[in-house]
Amino acid sequence: MPAVEKCTINDWKRLWQMVSGIHFETPENTVSEELLNVKSELLAGLLHFKPKSASNVQLSTLLKEKKQEKLLPFTERLQDLLNLESAQCWEILCYYLTNEYRGSASLLTQLISTETNMIKLLEDIRHYYSLERMIVLKIVKNLLLFYNVRNHPYHNEYRMVVDKLTLPGLRDSYLNQVESLINEIPPGKLLAADCFHPRERLTAWSERNARETTEVVHILLLLSEHLPMGLEQIRRLFAAFKQHSFGRIHNYLDDANPYHKELKNNLCYSESALLLKCLDFENPEKDAQLIEQVVDELRVQLSGLHHRLEHGPLLLVWMLLRLRGTNDAEDASSLLHCRHLGQRAVALKCFSQLQDIVNHIMFADDSLLSRIVRKTIYNQLCYFCDLFDSDGSCAQYEGIFELMCELLSWPQLAKEFCSQDDGGVRSLYKTLLENFPLRFKNLAHLAQALTKAGQGNYIKDQLQNLPILALLYDEREHKLNELGPDEYELTAPVRPFPHIDFTMPAGTDGIVIKHAAGCYVHFRTSVNFFNALHYEINCLLCETAELHGEYESNERIQNVEAGLKYLEVVLQRTKSIDCISSEMVHPTEMCIDLLNKFKSVQYPPTGLISICLNVCSALLPLVDEEIFMRISNLDILPTFSNGSLQNYKQYATSLCFESRFLGSVIDNVEKKQERYDFLLSYLGFLRTYTKLKRNRYMQVEIPGLIFLLRDVFPHLHTWHFKSKFEKNKIYFEVLSFICDILDIIGTSHSDNSATSTHREQQELLRNICVYSLLNLENGLILLRFVGVGNAFVQYSMELETNWMQHQPHGLMMLVRLSMRILMQLLRLKRHVYGDNTLSPMEALIYTQPKQRDSLRIIPIVCSYMSNIFDRWLPILSCRLLKRIATEFNMSLLACLDMEADQIRLTFMQKLPDELESDSIKIAILELVDACIAKQPGVTEAFFKVNYVHDKRSFFGKECTPNIGDSIVTYMQEFLDALKAEPLTIQQLLPCKIMSIFHSLWKHNLQMLVKKLLEQPDFWPKLCTPLFSELQPNMRVYTQLLNIVSIEVYCTGKREKVPLQKVMQKWFEREYFEKWLDYVFDLPQEPKREGNDRDELPDWICRLQSFKDLIVILLKKQPKFIEIPEAQFKLLAQKCLTVLVARANYLEDMRPFIMLSELYIFILLNYKHSYTKDANEENELMEQLLQLMSRICSCYEDLHVRSKEACLAIITKCAQLYTNLLISDSSVSLRFLNSVVSIICTELQSMENSVNLDQQQQGQSPKQKNNLDCNVSTNSLILCLNLLKAVATIFQNDGPANWDLPFVSVRLFQRLLRCISYTLQLHSKQALTIQLLDVLIVFAKSHCSAEFLHCDVGDNLWLNLLPPRELLQSQYEFSKPNEDIWTVEKWWPIYARGIELVTIIFNKHKKCFLQEVLQFVGIHEVYLIDSLLLGKQSLEPDAMQLIKAAISLVTSLTKYDKEWREDHASSLQNIMRAVQGLLCHAMSMFHQQRHLKSLMARRRSQLEILRSTETIIVDDDIIAACNNLTEVIICCVKALQTFSPDLLDLVCSGVYEPYKWEPVLDVMFGAPKLSEDNVSLTLNMVLNMVVIYVKALNMQNHGFNEVPLNTLPAIETTDLTDNTGGPQVHKASYGRHSCSKTLTSSSISTITCPSNELLSNLDGPLCLVALEHLLMLVASQSIYMVRSPDLDPRWKQIVRRDICSELLSFHEFVKRKVIVDYRDTRCPWVRRKHGLRKLKPLDPARGVPTLTTRPTSEVCRSSSTANELRVNVVRRLHLQQQHQRSSQNFEMTHVLSPIGAPQSQATGSAAAISSTPNLSRPPIQHIADESADRASSADGPSTSRTLSLARPAGSVIYEETPRAQSGATARTLSFQEPPPSTSQLPIEQASDQPERKRLYIEQQEGDGTGEIITDIQYYEPPTEPGFCELSQVQLVEEDYLQLMSALFTVIPQNE
Repeated sequence: MPAVEKCTINDWKRLWQMVSGIHFETPENTVSEELLNVKSELLAGLLHFKPKSASNVQLSTLLKEKKQEKLLPFTERLQDLLNLESAQCWEILCYYLTNEYRGSASLLTQLISTETNMIKLLEDIRHYYSLERMIVLKIVKNLLLFYNVRNHPYHNEYRMVVDKLTLPGLRDSYLNQVESLINEIPPGKLLAADCFHPRERLTAWSERNARETTEVVHILLLLSEHLPMGLEQIRRLFAAFKQHSFGRIHNYLDDANPYHKELKNNLCYSESALLLKCLDFENPEKDAQLIEQVVDELRVQLSGLHHRLEHGPLLLVWMLLRLRGTNDAEDASSLLHCRHLGQRAVALKCFSQLQDIVNHIMFADDSLLSRIVRKTIYNQLCYFCDLFDSDGSCAQYEGIFELMCELLSWPQLAKEFCSQDDGGVRSLYKTLLENFPLRFKNLAHLAQALTKAGQGNYIKDQLQNLPILALLYDEREHKLNELGPDEYELTAPVRPFPHIDFTMPAGTDGIVIKHAAGCYVHFRTSVNFFNALHYEINCLLCETAELHGEYESNERIQNVEAGLKYLEVVLQRTKSIDCISSEMVHPTEMCIDLLNKFKSVQYPPTGLISICLNVCSALLPLVDEEIFMRISNLDILPTFSNGSLQNYKQYATSLCFESRFLGSVIDNVEKKQERYDFLLSYLGFLRTYTKLKRNRYMQVEIPGLIFLLRDVFPHLHTWHFKSKFEKNKIYFEVLSFICDILDIIGTSHSDNSATSTHREQQELLRNICVYSLLNLENGLILLRFVGVGNAFVQYSMELETNWMQHQPHGLMMLVRLSMRILMQLLRLKRHVYGDNTLSPMEALIYTQPKQRDSLRIIPIVCSYMSNIFDRWLPILSCRLLKRIATEFNMSLLACLDMEADQIRLTFMQKLPDELESDSIKIAILELVDACIAKQPGVTEAFFKVNYVHDKRSFFGKECTPNIGDSIVTYMQEFLDALKAEPLTIQQLLPCKIMSIFHSLWKHNLQMLVKKLLEQPDFWPKLCTPLFSELQPNMRVYTQLLNIVSIEVYCTGKREKVPLQKVMQKWFEREYFEKWLDYVFDLPQEPKREGNDRDELPDWICRLQSFKDLIVILLKKQPKFIEIPEAQFKLLAQKCLTVLVARANYLEDMRPFIMLSELYIFILLNYKHSYTKDANEENELMEQLLQLMSRICSCYEDLHVRSKEACLAIITKCAQLYTNLLISDSSVSLRFLNSVVSIICTELQSMENSVNLDQQQQGQSPKQKNNLDCNVSTNSLILCLNLLKAVATIFQNDGPANWDLPFVSVRLFQRLLRCISYTLQLHSKQALTIQLLDVLIVFAKSHCSAEFLHCDVGDNLWLNLLPPRELLQSQYEFSKPNEDIWTVEKWWPIYARGIELVTIIFNKHKKCFLQEVLQFVGIHEVYLIDSLLLGKQSLEPDAMQLIKAAISLVTSLTKYDKEWREDHASSLQNIMRAVQGLLCHAMSMFHQQRHLKSLMARRRSQLEILRSTETIIVDDDIIAACNNLTEVIICCVKALQTFSPDLLDLVCSGVYEPYKWEPVLDVMFGAPKLSEDNVSLTLNMVLNMVVIYVKALNMQNHGFNEVPLNTLPAIETTDLTDNTGGPQVHKASYGRHSCSKTLTSSSISTITCPSNELLSNLDGPLCLVALEHLLMLVASQSIYMVRSPDLDPRWKQIVRRDICSELLSFHEFVKRKVIVDYRDTRCPWVRRKHGLRKLKPLDPARGVPTLTTRPTSEVCRSSSTANELRVNVVRRLHLQQQHQRSSQNFEMTHVLSPIGAPQSQATGSAAAISSTPNLSRPPIQHIADESADRASSADGPSTSRTLSLARPAGSVIYEETPRAQSGATARTLSFQEPPPSTSQLPIEQASDQPERKRLYIEQQEGDGTGEIITDIQYYEPPTEPGFCELSQVQLVEEDYLQLMSALFTVIPQNE
């Protein structure tokens, strides 16, 4: 076993991640520790991996010890493949399965079970093994690269490790390794089964060998920099390299394969560079001995190298070494030999070969390795120039200038070049200066190289003052004077450049030199390079026609290209326009001329025009407007021929799109040349201009984007390229431009200065980009980059020389850009396809089932998590998966195709690793957070949710999956850390874990952390930050408040004591005050315009969360906790103060909305004012008025939520501070003015939004409906509620003229105008109801007179007709539809309309009579339908409509004469309907099942009727019966008008039966078969009398002689006071709730409703109904008995029925009314109350004013909003007196600041009692002064008030027929009759000529209104002037006693 341990290997891949410095942020001590642990392996390098023969340990023995015998066959195959020692082979397998394998365990079993799958798995492991070997070399290379780089973070650690390894030790070891690799024997055939793939494996081995050899050579090259090679090392290297011909000999690498060719070039160039470095002796004198030894050793071998191009550089260096380091230059033969070597090197194009080495991708970066190679070649070039360029002859060698320019393009060499004045390559530079402009191109390239390297100022100064100008001698132009041999001077000035302002003066000397092209004069004069460039461009423009399309080889074009390239780099580095010299201006402007010249050429020079466009791009940051204008005028860029396309789809489909010159150049020229210079130039121009953000989207960005996405991006993969790097560069530029567009879109929302046009164009650009990329044509290309996969990306990176620096346009960068774009597309997709529609590209991503998913994008994205070369790829992978999880409506787990254990291993294993960066951990936590919302499967994997049945086999062993820690583990660690240090929450990682907690509670997934919740200290730990120092801009506080809010909201019966304690602590003053300051610290900054999904500022979220928590706690208190009163008051005060302050800053409405909503919830929790004294109350009211004033000033600009909340606040404050509002006139005035301003603004907004006359004219009904739906009515509804509240407050106790502000703004007319519009609109149903309620409220008040001037009929009568669509539809059982009218929806509106009419009519009587009659005439059919609605439904709304209709009819029947004159038919039809309604109402008392069905919804009626179960009497049935009782009362009162007056029948001497018709039917026959034909019979009425008597008996109703009137002031001795004060009835007058404990005997019988129902009816209401019914029965029975037209038999039946049916009534009277006198008194004698002597009044003195008592109130509910008024009782000689009607201002709805009203009341149209107007011949009163004084001195006596429980919506009636409407009870007097006479006096006939009545209507509610006056003229008194009279006081028992006596007499008399 020790042998086995020695051979084990490490996880090199992870070690690379730790020590490289590009992936992890590893601590320095960890790096040094890890490196020292493997220092021996690093020293051994590849030799650490032992071959199979290196150990005697058998694989079978090893696996037996590991208990893995099942893996033996597979492991043996693997060992043979890798040729690796047994222990190391096992370690490789284990590391692969642990770290690399991404499949499931079941898949692994399949892979090792079949041959085909096994081969694939073996290849994967072989590749992993190759990577491990390469990583060893890369680590050593990294150590040497940064050995002397002090700014590297691990420089000290690297240096320490290298020093311990020693440079000589490394050199010798890796020299052995390179020899081992070169001499390595290829593997033979392994097994019989391998014969199918031997060539592929040999090729793979050769590729690995070549890469490793190249890497070892690079290590040796680095070592040679730190430790020069000796003779032995040079000899061994040369021998090894020569052995395989510098990498050219590889039997299994095919030159036809580009990759193999590249491998050979890599190896050849690396070995050549290493030998050049070994032979580079900068100080030959110092190393003379070594040089001599090397020359002697390698003389013969190097002299024979002359066959291959790669030998050229070696021959050149060898020649230079011999000439510099030996005496060969002094020996002629040796010198000649060296010259032959140089000639041979030049013939082999040594300079071009050296340039190829310098330009190669291996040495194209700025690493130390590349610097060594470039410095070595630069040194050799300098040596060459020093030896051979004294005469400038070196300039003639091919490629020497190109090599020099390439070398000088790097900063280090350029700096060295510019710092030298002489020597080295300066001679080449001087040659260029001396021959300017003969070598114009070379000089321009050199200047370009130096400018790129940072020496731009140096070379620019040189070029602007060149010393020599060489011109071809022209004897006509140049007048020369000879000065000496070959020297001349000008005798006349010369302009060498025509049309350019440059002149050589006379006297300029020069030298004449003969060149191959002719004789040139080199003038010594100062010349500017840009003038020469200007001249070259001019010449080119003139010679264009002569070129005939031959542009590639034309020298003039090459010169212009070179000059413009230099001009481009100069302009790119120019910071200001002032830095451009005048000489530079002309060449710059002439670029436009060149483009204009060559755009018309069929095959233009793409190189030239691309450079011209690059110059224009370089000028854009300086003068973009001018450049854009000139380029646009050229018409060379893509554009649209039609700029008025409709939408983005037409743009994206390239409708009317023209690619112009750009497209033709690409198609006609560049595709043929396989070079795309002009396309790249256009991309550069496009990106440069886009970054300037000039907002010319329609001219630049949109055409450019469409061109790229239509003609370039989807087809680029089919184009041919000479260089693959150019293809990647184009892809990079296209993807980068798309990223630029998406960035502009992302940042454009924050630009508040953008106009609407710019925003529209930005949206168009966004939609075009997103739509085009999501389509398959472009989306598939994008997905191919995303779907490259980590394996290929990592493999391509493995082939790179430098793992520390990525190629700028490499595959890694393209993958990153594609993933970034894909994330943005998924985020922006909703703007194009919506949230629920899959785009074509998404359909590819989400392909299911997985067998059909060929791209497998999601698993591939997940694979990037294991990338070791780019730290950003795993982060982008997590972010993209997060976006997919968020936008994905399918299972991400299914697309991942991974088991839960694999998911945890892929993601969770990075969290506990301290060496992983915080960025990747944050990305993983964000992914977990995103999955919680929409991906339950992945969430369960993260949280390790195990199921009992979930088992699998791993290598044949059943086990429960339990691999990898869940996220809960780290959440527990977070809680522990939070408890130890609360400020831990400030760090980013804890914040993300808190976000996960927040998401769990947000999506109700707390059970995933059930174990944490079960801990008793969970909530104290989690809430620790609430009690620590509060930090600004921390989202965790918001999340924590949300978590607590959700938990409190979900609190049920189970108490949560820990959380309650936390909340109690939080509400302690110490912490709560800090939180209030923290939450209410609101910065005044404008709102940022951004995407809907962008994150809000922390302070906004914090305020919202705080508001939510407070609201939830208020709803949960006191069950959860009780907020301390002091803290709650502090919260209210602070909130109002901040709210008022914030009202002055409304640029950002969001805080104001939240504060207003919070404050209204606080107010709703107060039933009384929270101020403790008057000062606080005044201060609060002042704040409220300030708030209202601010709201009024900017009401139209407020957000709808803020409007609603503020209106609710005002309404609630008005209720809480009523006393202050009505006591202070100034406060009242300010308050009312603000209310009026708000309501007027709302009404104006309503009028403007609907635009009644114009906006909807000509639109379709659908468009109208859509327009209506866009108008918000909630704020107007709240305004109306506020209006009702104000009316209530000021009507009761406010000043008399409080309504003047409303009248002055014509409020009532505007309300009627609005309701006239909204009545017929279904969308305004709720608003219509509220408007009607407001009108009803004002109609009840003293403002009702305003309605007489508002054209109520014009606005309402026709609009109250049912909607047209409702009339067209049939009354059928249809499916409910919320968008159309139904009869059920119309009922409450129509009921309120009728109620409004009734109230106004009752207030103003004849003043409003004609309008009411007009209303009845228009609505006759619908009123009848309303009255008969009870046969179809008795739902609450239907019952409300029935009561409203019958109330109107009852009120109108008093004016039956006018009604009959105006609409006789309507009177008949409606009264017939009243009879039917009364009949139906009475029948319902006997049909409880039918009643139950009518009360239910129509869809439930059939089920109730079919049911055979006994109907249980419940509260609903009781309420319905009470409502039916009210209907019966109204119906009877209406019918009494058409029945003879009872007193006339009893007392009148004249009987006129022809004036009346019977109301009740007595001539009955067989039962009616149809309910429609049922008539109202006497028996029905008598039956209802019996029912009500029984109900009163069961309720034990009693009488207490409560007085109904007040006696005048009398002498005390004469008054017998038997009444006393008010007494409370023993029985409860409230509505009884249904008793559930009744016995079975209480079940209803056939003839009478159940006892249970009767016992729970409203007792006082039953009494009222009983009295009305008795009146009707008495009138009709006397009329029938005395009718001459009725057969005696029927009269006898009437008497019999009365006698038999009313026995229970008589018994009730005896027991309840006269029980005290049944033994001692005759029932005919009533009890007298109050005896005194009356003095007759003098008629001339007037009528004395009698004392009245307040109106008695009877109410069926405890609500103060409903009142039942007891009006004046007229008895006997009731005189008409001056009176004033009592005011009753009643709300139809309970005011609710927020939400819809809970109840609806139909009007208070009090039905007038049917008590007969008892009258007899008047008694003349003698008025005197004392009587008047006595009457006025006596105050009103108290009377009993009956309070009855009434359901909302009930009609209000008088207590009994004893009362009359509109007056108070007065003292009644009558003369004591003889005992033998009737108690009923005889009333004079109303039509007697001597009686004259004058009616003057009083306008109610007006304090100065007229008084109703009833003037009667009587005959002079016939009785004595003074006599004994009894002044009678009536009590409530008198009427029943009278009726009982009357019904006793009727059967006995004719």
